Formats: sequence, structure tokens, C-alpha cells
Amino acid sequence: LKDYLFPAQRRIPLAMATFQKPENALKRAEELIDVGKRQDALDTLHAAIQHRKFRNLWTTTIEQIMVRHLELCVELKKMRTAREGLYQYRTMCQAANIGSLEHVVQRFRKAAEEKVSEAKKQKDDMAEIGDLDEMEAPQTILLKAIQAHDTRQQSQDRDVHMHFRFLWDTYKVVLDVLKSNVRLEEVYHETARHAFEFCRANQRPSEFKRLCDTLRKNYLELSKHSSKIPAHQVNPNSVDTITRTLETRCKQLQISTELDLWGGAYTTATEIYELMSKVRPKPHLRSMYYEYLGQIFWKSENHLFHAFAGLKNLMFVKAAKSNITKEELQLLASKAVLATLCVPFQKSSDVHASLELTTEGASSPYEKAKNHAKLFNVQTVPTRDSISQTLVEKSLLQFADEPVKKLFALIESDFTPLSLCTDAKPFIDEIEKGDKFDGKLVPYITPLKQIIFFRLMKQLSEVYSNMTIDNFERAASIVPFNIAEKWMANAARQHGINIQINYSDKAIVFGAPRKVDMKSMRQPLIEIGMKLQQAMQRVAPEEQYRKEKQEREQLSQNIVRRIEEETRLIRQRKEEIERRKEASEKRKEIQDREAERVRRKQEQQEQDQERFRQEEERRKREQERKELQRRETEREKNREILTQLQQDSAATKLKIDGKKLQEIVVDDLANIDTNAIMQMKESQVKKARQEKIIKRKQECKRVDHLARALREEENGYLQEWAEQVEVDDGEYLERAEQRSFAEQEAQHQKLLEERDALRPYQRGRDEWADKLLAGRREEYEEAVASRIARLTKKVVDGKIQRARERLKQAKEREEASEREEREERERQRRASEEEERRLEEEREEEERREQEREDAERAAQEKKARLEAARKRKEEEEAARKRSDEA
Repeated sequence: LKDYLFPAQRRIPLAMATFQKPENALKRAEELIDVGKRQDALDTLHAAIQHRKFRNLWTTTIEQIMVRHLELCVELKKMRTAREGLYQYRTMCQAANIGSLEHVVQRFRKAAEEKVSEAKKQKDDMAEIGDLDEMEAPQTILLKAIQAHDTRQQSQDRDVHMHFRFLWDTYKVVLDVLKSNVRLEEVYHETARHAFEFCRANQRPSEFKRLCDTLRKNYLELSKHSSKIPAHQVNPNSVDTITRTLETRCKQLQISTELDLWGGAYTTATEIYELMSKVRPKPHLRSMYYEYLGQIFWKSENHLFHAFAGLKNLMFVKAAKSNITKEELQLLASKAVLATLCVPFQKSSDVHASLELTTEGASSPYEKAKNHAKLFNVQTVPTRDSISQTLVEKSLLQFADEPVKKLFALIESDFTPLSLCTDAKPFIDEIEKGDKFDGKLVPYITPLKQIIFFRLMKQLSEVYSNMTIDNFERAASIVPFNIAEKWMANAARQHGINIQINYSDKAIVFGAPRKVDMKSMRQPLIEIGMKLQQAMQRVAPEEQYRKEKQEREQLSQNIVRRIEEETRLIRQRKEEIERRKEASEKRKEIQDREAERVRRKQEQQEQDQERFRQEEERRKREQERKELQRRETEREKNREILTQLQQDSAATKLKIDGKKLQEIVVDDLANIDTNAIMQMKESQVKKARQEKIIKRKQECKRVDHLARALREEENGYLQEWAEQVEVDDGEYLERAEQRSFAEQEAQHQKLLEERDALRPYQRGRDEWADKLLAGRREEYEEAVASRIARLTKKVVDGKIQRARERLKQAKEREEASEREEREERERQRRASEEEERRLEEEREEEERREQEREDAERAAQEKKARLEAARKRKEEEEAARKRSDEA
């Protein structure tokens, strides 16, 4: 009812928001925004962008429409509408102006980020915001259903979450839109870095992992079609592309370490190594790579590769950065030396065991170590000794801080004194203070103490069989005894040191009880064996030489057989790995294709359903609009008729549907039949016409009577009036003639006086005129002669030109006549050929019809013959049946 009574306030349907020019759509949207109808403005702009008339047309106005469209999407949080608009606008700008898409995307991203900044001012605890990619949990929906109304805090939390989710969706949509265009590659990586900062600033590790997967997937999709790449598409093998991707991956590596996503950080480091193998990276990127790779290995407690990363970083920075300060170089050198000291000592047997290939292949410690070493572009696995040797040989130790150098000399010496802890404690305390380098060396203190402690334990176990706890505390003064107990347990479990703590006697016992300590007997047994071997060589050298030769031959054969066997196993293992890898890639490719097909099919179904729904809604809205327009037109027409009837019939007592005409108001029009109003109007018109006819007849009769009375009355006065008019006219003419004669006589006298006054000057004027005319007559005659000559020449030229034109026209007429004759002959020839072809076709058609008639007659005769034969056969069968019946 409200829409019917106040049609101006009804909302204009989306299907009606069509415009001849995009400027009109933008103007209409601004008007709707001014009155607070932002959703209607967004619908209008979206319809303009999707309109088929503007779909392939890019102008600056379209860009303004798109910017305003995305701003409204941000305000209303309409991500689906923004996504559709961006995809459509990308199609518009693909060939016309791709830079416009860059500008629009940056404005869109900036608007979403500003909304999140405003939301963050209202909410301090960002950890309460749930997963931005997940829908509402079932318990949340149930909680909302049983609550009477949301509290103010809940409403604020929901708004903040929606803003955060919209920004996260904005990053994803922008990355998807820009992922394959080479001219928008810089904006793509810029958006990725913005998304990284968003995850870091708001502590969003889950979203960050999904973002890394998306970037990795986009890059792999580009690499799949590297054989045929269009000009506008990103080339994954381009140097610029690899450089930009490398910078983005380094930023990704940095954020991964800050969010404690160490598994993702290691994967990112692997990708960075693959990229660096294709292009030479910038020095600061390689240094950053080594630094964060070292942090990854430190977090995984892989001190060996952490030290190797520190060494590589130190060597690279020293060689690449010429203006490095002394403090920076000292810090890098100190970190590399301390990291090397933190690497545990390994026994030779452990080293060989770790370097031995097993049937587990890539899962063995050696294969893992080789994979780690590949990240540093080296083929051999580094060891503690090789790192220490490099520090010494490259003269890198001299750049370290003084306490660090003294610790290195103390720990790396071949002789380990029992006062190792006491000697190292001052240096450790000086480093632990953190006065220099802002405490960046403090994390190395605990692992360093463990290394010193284990070296001391090993020395004590070789020298002492037991010692008191007090003496042990004095010897191991760098750690309290409660921590030393835990470390002794680790030493017994990991380093093979036999140790027991006797709390009743307050003593520490080294070696296994009631067993022979083989470690203490190792050196004497080795010496006895060497003496016996020397004696055997002196007693029977030939026999000893023969045995050694046999052993060498047997060993050589065993080595060859073992090498062949291991080579075969390695080859089989590689083939199996390749086969499984290919099978896995094929399965993954099939799964990806199937998932892509299902996704596209689902998207197509959703688009079809959405298009059908929009079309149905548009059709319904169009029908409703037409119906409302028709009803409004009828209502307005009835209102005008009613107003006119009320004005014309003010004194009458006409009724419509039992109600007086003067009592009917606008609201009653909805309940009054239109036919009743029309009948009332017709009757009113007929009545007014009859009244007007009667009134005019009466008026004509009255005028006739008045005119006759006036003529009869004026007949007596007309003669007197005519005589008086004649007398008055004669007197007027006489006065006029006298006045004219007097004026003409006065004028004549005035002219005579003027003539007499000018007569003395007549002669002088005539002489001056004759003299002047004599001088100008010659010029006049020359001008006349020149004009006659010019006109004569013009006449002659005109005659010549007309003669030429007549000749040209005659020639053209001849050519036209010849052309027409040729065309007529050609037309006659074509007509004759056409006639012959027509006659030939008629003859062929006649032959075809004749052949069809003959075929039809022949078929009829054959059919008749078959029927006759069938009839005869039937008669014979009937006769035979009768004969058999008679028999």
C-alpha cells in the first residue's frame, strides 16, 4: 500500500538501472550515495560494469566507476561483487590500458587496509579473531540463535572480524587476478608482501601458511606451460621474474621465522635455493638467506649446519661488502666461531656410521645431511673439523671478539686440562653480560657450556675412577650441580660415558661396576698387539707377506663386489624413486585436473544458477513495475476525471457506487470501478452538451429580436445623419485647399531668393568643373580602354574554354555510347547464355520427369504382375485344398 500511495519512494530495480552513457551511471550512483542508498548505488555501478554495451569499452569514466564500485564493496563488505567486478574489469583493460587495472587494484587494497586499521583501533586483542578462511562454527550459530540480542561488544567483535576477513579475501582475489600478467607482476609481488605484513602484524600463522601455498601453486602453474608462453603472460624463466620472486620468497622466509613456522621456513629456503641456481641474486638477499637458514638450523638444534650457515654468511659478506664496518664484521665472526664451538664432538665411528648409505635412502641421516648441504651449494657434508679448519685457514678467527678467540683456543686445543671450566668461565661470563653486540651472542652460552662440560666429563672419566661431588662442583664450576646432574645423564645416554652418582657417599663413580673397564685397557692392548705383530714379522716375514697379500686380494675382491652390489642397489633405489616420483606426479596431476574440472563445473553451475535467479528476479521486477505503472496511470487518469466531474457537477448530487461525487477522495479511487467513472463522465458530457445546445438556441433567438428592433429604430435617423456628414465634408475640403495654397506660395518665394543669392558664383563653379573634368577625362578613357581589352580577352578565353568543354563532352558521350554498346552486347550475350542454360535445365527436367513416369509405370506393371501371380498361386492352393478335402 505504501508503494502504491507513494510511488516516488519505491526502489528502482536493478534491471532498470541501464544507461546510454557510463557517465550517467556514475552520476546516478553519486546521487544515491548522497541520499544514503549505498546498496542501490553499488547495484547501479555493478550493472554498468557488467553491461554488454560497456563490456569491451575502456574509458577513464569506466575506471572512475570501477574505483567507486570497489570503495562501496569495501564499505558494504561485498566481496563477491568486488570479485566479479575485478574479473570483468581485467577483461576490459587487458588490451586497452593495463595500467588502469594496476591503479584500481592498489586503490582497492588501500581502502580495505584502511578499514582494518580503523577496526584495529577498536580492538586490542587480535588473537581472539578466528580463522579468516573458515565459516562460522556450529556452536557459534547455535549461540546466536538462543541469544535474544547481541551485546555491543559482540557486535564490535563481529564487525572487526568481518573487516579482517574482507581484507584477507581482498589479498587472495588480487593475487588471483594478477598472477599471470607480466605487466602487473610488480603489483602482484607488492600485494604478496602486503599480505605477509598483514599476517605478521596480526599474528596469523594459519593464513600465512595458506598464502605461501597459494604463491607456490601460482608459480608452479606458470612453470607447467613454459614451452609456449604468450607475450602478456609471466615467463617463469625470465630474469626479472625470478628476481622478483626471489625477493618475495626472502620476505616470506623472514616472516616465517618471525611467526615460528619453521617447517614452512625450511620449504621456503629450498625454493629460494632453486631460484638462486637460475639467477645471480643481490648480495643482501644471499646474506639474508644464509642468516635465516642459520636460524632454521638453530631452532632444529642442528648446530653443525647452523655453524656452516654462519661461516658462509661471514665469508660472503666479507667478500661482497666492501664498506662493512668493523663492528659488523666482528659480530659475524664471533657468531660463526661460537656456532662452531657449539657443534658437538663426534667419535670417528659415529661419523662413518652417519655417512653410510642404508636401505632407507633419502630418510637416512646422511641423505638428510646431503640435502641440507645442497642448500649451501656444496656437494660434501661439512664437519666440525672442516668448519674449524676453514676459520683458521681463511684467517677469519682474527675478526672475532677477544673472549671468543680465547674460548676457541681453549676448547679446540688437543690437550684438555681439568681446569677447563675454570679457565673458560671468565670468558663465558664476559660474553653473557651482553655489553657488546646488544646481547646477540647470549643464545650461544648454554650450548657452549654443554660442550665444555662434556669435554670435561670425558677427561675426568679417563683420568679418575671416582671423585667427590664437592671436587666435581669445583671442577665444573660453570653450571650448578642440579643442571650438571641432567647433563651427566645425557652424557651417559648419548656420549657413552659410564657414570654413576652415589648420593650416600657423595661421590661420582666413572666406569661400569664389577666389570673390567675396557676403556682403561684399550691403550695397553693396542701396544701389546703392535709388539706381537712386529715379532711375527721378524720370525716369519715370508708367511706374513703371503697372508697380507691374500688378505689384500680378498679385500680387493670384496671391495669390487661390494661396489658393484651397492651400485646396483643405488641404481635400483634411484629407479624406484623416479618411478614412484613419476607415479606420484601423475596421480597429483590427475587429481589436480579432476579437482580443477569439478571446481570449474561447480563454478559454472553456480554462475548458471545465479544468472537464472537474476533473470527470474529481473522478469518479476519488470512485471511488477509494469503492473504498478499501469495501475498508477489508471489511478492518475481517474483522479483527473474525478476532479473534472467534481468541478463540472458541483451543484448536482450524482453518486458513484453509492457515494456522492463530492464526497469521493483520492483513497477511494482504488475501490471504484473504472467503468463506473467512465459512464459517469459520458453522462456528464452528454448532459453538458444538451444544456449548451439549448442555451445557444435561446441566445440566437434573443439576438435576432434585438437586431430587428435596432434596424426599425434607426431608420428615422439615418437620413439626417447623411445630410449632416455631407455639409461637414465640404467645409473641411475648402479649408484644406486654402492652407495648401498658402504653404506652396511661401515655399516658391523662398527658392527665388536663394537663386538670386547664388547667381554671382555660377561662372566660377562652371570653370572649376570644366578644369577638373578635363584632367579626369583622360584617366576615364584609359580605364575604359583597359576594361574593353580585358573583357574582350575574357570573352575570347571563355569561347575557347567552352569549345574545349564541348569537345570533351563530345568525346565523353562517344566513350559512354561505346561503353553502353559493349555493355548491351555483354548483357545480350549473358541473356542468351542464361536462356540456353534455362532451356537445357528444362530439357533435363523433362527427361527426369519422363524417366520417373517410365519408372512408375514399370513399377506399376511389376506390382500388377506380382499381384496376378499371387492371385493365381492362391487359386491353385485353393483348388489343391478342395481336391484334398474331396479325397
